[in-house]
Amino acid sequence: MNDRLLALGIKKRNKEISKSWQEIADQYSDGLFTNGETLRVWVKDQLRKTGKLKSQVNKIATNDASFTVNGLIKEKEELLKLKTQYQDQKREYTSLIRQQARFEHLKEEIHNSILSLSKNRPLLFIPSSPAQSNVRANTLWSDWHVGADFKNSLNRYDINVFRERLQDLISKIICEGKKYDVDTLTIGALGDFISGCIHISTRVQANEDVIRQIQIVSESIAESLAELSRHFRSIKFINIIGNHARLIANKNESIFTENLENLIPWFLEARLKDFKNIEICRDVDGYYVDHSFEQTHVYVHGDLDHVSSAAKVLPQMLGIVPRYIFCGHIHHDTVKEYGRTKVISNGSMIGVDDYAISKRFYAEPMQKMHIFDDKDRIEHTIDIYLN
Repeated sequence: MNDRLLALGIKKRNKEISKSWQEIADQYSDGLFTNGETLRVWVKDQLRKTGKLKSQVNKIATNDASFTVNGLIKEKEELLKLKTQYQDQKREYTSLIRQQARFEHLKEEIHNSILSLSKNRPLLFIPSSPAQSNVRANTLWSDWHVGADFKNSLNRYDINVFRERLQDLISKIICEGKKYDVDTLTIGALGDFISGCIHISTRVQANEDVIRQIQIVSESIAESLAELSRHFRSIKFINIIGNHARLIANKNESIFTENLENLIPWFLEARLKDFKNIEICRDVDGYYVDHSFEQTHVYVHGDLDHVSSAAKVLPQMLGIVPRYIFCGHIHHDTVKEYGRTKVISNGSMIGVDDYAISKRFYAEPMQKMHIFDDKDRIEHTIDIYLN
């Protein structure tokens, strides 16, 4: 004990220990010294009386004291690690609870919105009048980015422009449907319907908070489906979540299913509960396989399944070779053929925004529609331009 105290005292005299003399006495003398000054004087006397060689003192200081001090430091580090781990777990748990509470709050807000709309603006089911046929069609809706608000040299977009373009889109779908005597219409809703808040540029351009954005989009889709239901005998709405609606902006920290666009089908089922000819379908893990055609169709958003790789990756994962893969996300109208599979990407409702201008990209605001023949092949492709 005396050797250890002496070694610690030497380190203290050499200013190698930050602890005070009193702290050393309290922690390491086992009550032998109750006063730090007494300990200091004792160390001084020991050095003077014992006359130990410098090498011996250094040996004690190195072998004994360093072992004791380093052991204490290591123990303290381990405790700090455990404390940090606990704090991280607590922070993650708190974040999870916060996100769940936020999602429940959103559902409550939208539920109240549904009740209010159902009372003030009821949607009434009117059976479609056209005679039945065997003609099938689909239309791709994606990248509406409701909430974005900008004006540049090539384009402008805000909530009023969105409403005008959506009205134009629905009118043209009805017109093309009558032209080709379409009986059954599939709507591939491919995500990114709201601007969200995942990028600084989208936050700068947004003029509606995300709650309001999802309310506007959900009601706009509900009213559009109600109108389309009057002109098509059967409608199948497929909801695919995009990346702009995720709850957490950081992609690496986000849980895939925590996405505001998961609220859209929930809203539609409540708002359109009396519409017998509308089927609401949800994606599974960001994709939907439509088996209603002889050769399957796959609908995705496009952030996880790029046009250049989707035809290779999806068949390996799903165990099928789809005839068509429909996607959005890139804001460009493209058709690429890979063996038996065609990958078709949709344009956007928004058109050229400030980001596209800065990167020198250009694409007109448009959505797509396809008419299928009696062998389930695309016979007519209709580009619906919205400017």
